[in-house]
Amino acid sequence: MKIVNIVFLIAAFSLFTSGIIAQDIIVTTAGKTMHCNITKIADDTLFFKVKLNDRMSNTFIVTSQLKEYSIGKVEELRASLDTSSFFTIKLEDGTGLTGKVRSIFESKVLFEDNNFGVITIKGETIESFAKEDKNTFYFITLIDGNEIHGKIIERKKYELDIQTETLGKVTIPLKNIKKMTEVQQGRVKDGEYWFPNPNSTRYLFSPTAIPLKKGEGYYQNAYVLANSANYGISDNFTIGGGVFLPVAAFITPKIGFKVAEKVHVGAGAILGLFPGPTTVGILFGVATYGSTEHNFTLGAGYGFVADEFIQYPMITLSGMTRVSRRIALVTENWIVPLPQEEYVNGNYVETTEYYTVVSYGLRIMKERITFDIALINSKDIIQMIPIGIPYIDFVYKF
Repeated sequence: MKIVNIVFLIAAFSLFTSGIIAQDIIVTTAGKTMHCNITKIADDTLFFKVKLNDRMSNTFIVTSQLKEYSIGKVEELRASLDTSSFFTIKLEDGTGLTGKVRSIFESKVLFEDNNFGVITIKGETIESFAKEDKNTFYFITLIDGNEIHGKIIERKKYELDIQTETLGKVTIPLKNIKKMTEVQQGRVKDGEYWFPNPNSTRYLFSPTAIPLKKGEGYYQNAYVLANSANYGISDNFTIGGGVFLPVAAFITPKIGFKVAEKVHVGAGAILGLFPGPTTVGILFGVATYGSTEHNFTLGAGYGFVADEFIQYPMITLSGMTRVSRRIALVTENWIVPLPQEEYVNGNYVETTEYYTVVSYGLRIMKERITFDIALINSKDIIQMIPIGIPYIDFVYKF
């Protein structure tokens, strides 16, 4: 099916353009240098990924054929090493570590973590790291539910000294800390921490051009019967899908790129599968201006049934703006082409009329959860229900 092929081409292109960036170097005894991603180091074998014929391939080399190698993240850490400073290190399995680097070997890091003590980290497992900035603000949630934000004055073995704006210097026992999150100073407003918008990639139904980050995902439920999930394969490629119980299923690949400070562009598809089977869906492009807190998006897409495209595009114009720590305003509006037949001079003539559907509502937010409460309206709906048809959805970010 042509449409299905187009959808999978979008996914394939997305995976190609967001492929693994080689950061490690291997030099063989024969003098060959390879830029690669080292994935595992065993006693007599080194495993790695390397780009061959425009594809990332898994392979290995025995140590007898290996002259030398270097792991990019280890070399970056070595270059910025300061044994008196604290570092945060994120491993590829999602583990987060905070502490001091004691020493660095060829492919391993000796690290003193605040919770685990002195541990050895394999260099190939490091995804990212950051040196603690004395000017960095932290949002701290205590076990008793209280929240504190401020700068770290001093880290001690069993406690932290925090400089807060309202309470001055506060000493917190480490055992009382439930969660500690680095935040931008601008996110502290009137003494409250404004957590990042947990649902910045979607309005009600339609997406923004802002992509999920690699490893991020969300589950959405609308009207109980509509269930979907999306996941960031990379920082630029998202794949998702879901079901409309009990009659349909769909998949939703999307690519998105930041092209300027406040501009994102993206493209994707919605491919629906109905009993029959019959395929319907949309191939679309979107452009978003603004931040994750305040933005609007212009989108256009061509709908299709089986392998036949609708002649004219549908258009979306949507926006959201955060008005408080937990509340945002959301609107999503569709201009949809509908084929018509008119009787002119004794003949039926096919024409197209654009039909407009608007929505407006509130988004209630927590750190990982949002609830949308909105109304959907059109020139026909308003005659029956002046305020519009109620719409409710729930999103959980993971």
